[in-house]
Amino acid sequence: MVLTGFRTTRRLNAGVVFSFRGTLTRHEFVFGRVSLRPVCLVASRTPTIVSALLFAAILAFAANAAAQSAEGNGGQGTATQSTRTSQTTTILSSGAGDGLGEYLIGPNDLLSISVLESPDLTRDVRVDADGNVGLPLLADHPHVAGLSLTQAEALLKKKYQEAGILNDPNITVTLKELESKPVTVSGAVRQPGVFQVSGSVRLLRLLTMAGGLAENSGTVVQLIREEATGPEHITEVKVADVRLGLDDANIVVKGGDIVNVPPAGAVYVLGAVNRPGRYLLPSDSEQTTVLNILAMAEDAKRTAKLSHSVLIRKKGNSGEVEQIPLDLKKIVAQQQADIVVRPNDVLFVPESTAKRAFTRGLEAAVQIATATAIYGAIP
Repeated sequence: MVLTGFRTTRRLNAGVVFSFRGTLTRHEFVFGRVSLRPVCLVASRTPTIVSALLFAAILAFAANAAAQSAEGNGGQGTATQSTRTSQTTTILSSGAGDGLGEYLIGPNDLLSISVLESPDLTRDVRVDADGNVGLPLLADHPHVAGLSLTQAEALLKKKYQEAGILNDPNITVTLKELESKPVTVSGAVRQPGVFQVSGSVRLLRLLTMAGGLAENSGTVVQLIREEATGPEHITEVKVADVRLGLDDANIVVKGGDIVNVPPAGAVYVLGAVNRPGRYLLPSDSEQTTVLNILAMAEDAKRTAKLSHSVLIRKKGNSGEVEQIPLDLKKIVAQQQADIVVRPNDVLFVPESTAKRAFTRGLEAAVQIATATAIYGAIP
């Protein structure tokens, strides 16, 4: 006798058995020995395949809708993001509180010159490489490089008066594009690049415009300035002092300077540790030892051979490598002095074959004991 969704069988000493197959399990109803138990985990493949196809179709529909929404509404945002990514120049101006003086015009700057009495003479003019500007009706090109905007206005007024073109002109000169004072910011900052500085700025402000220090930044900032009469001069200041705004550290940065933030030193931990990898040294001024690095790696594994650890160190720029034997077991027990690590050191903790075999055997024994306990609990 066959019923819808059921199958009947007869078993010896079991009475009549009705078997029902579901999506993931099959159950039997046994009359005469009243029981309900899963027989096997036999999955029906047809519902699973249909569900997977439906899920894939939903994902495809959602992705298509998201793409259409991005084309219709997100096009402007995408273009803006692309523009910000390609932007490498930022104009900075000295604030009133900086006390660094008025901006001085330089080569390649774009000036906007407005003449009230003659709109035809109003135009944008770029300063050439020699620091001169060419203006209509003037035979010579006035030299404006090194002048402030106010001084440039007085010079142009004088030139038009001497040429007999204008009697008492009202001339206004403004800076439209600044291209003459590049400052390069490199190293461990979030947005390295070339920044145009109007006049001079403080170091802290420039680092802020570069997005701030990166996570791997060191403890010093280098200001590289090329002197006109000699070689480059490098000034180092501490990052902590710059953040505090100390005058000795928050130095003045001028056009042509290079600001470099060296990354912090790093050490590498390999072998039988819980978290092998690359770790930054906390500070260049504080000594970091092997135990500190081992703590960063979340300690050694149970199978580690601590007495045969090695600290691998590179000797200068020669490429030679020095291997320093370490007995981490004695160092942990304070029976041996801890060793100071240096940037680019490699700490290797080997694994003990005997300990690994013992650990695997112990794990296997635990699994067998667990399985036996579970089997014994089954009625």
